[in-house]
Amino acid sequence: MLSRIYRTRCLLLAASLLLASGCGSREPIQRPLPPAADLTVEPKPLLSPDALGSEAALDQHDIAVESWGERGWAAVARICRWANAHGGKFDCPKP
Repeated sequence: MLSRIYRTRCLLLAASLLLASGCGSREPIQRPLPPAADLTVEPKPLLSPDALGSEAALDQHDIAVESWGERGWAAVARICRWANAHGGKFDCPKP
């Protein structure tokens, strides 16, 4: 009777060691998505009706639209480089 209990305990110990070895070191978890700041949509600057009569206001609007576009393309370039860092094969602009 003693040997049966001993064998059962040995089998349980071996099974628990096998389970514990599965909890050992693992690869670090990689982020599945690019940074959230690059995935947010920035609305396009709108021209107010009051600005139609002022040349300076129209110039300011043109500058705002141009910088909005440049920020958008910079985010696309960062996402492209992120994709390449995670296995993609894209031709991305340099930072």
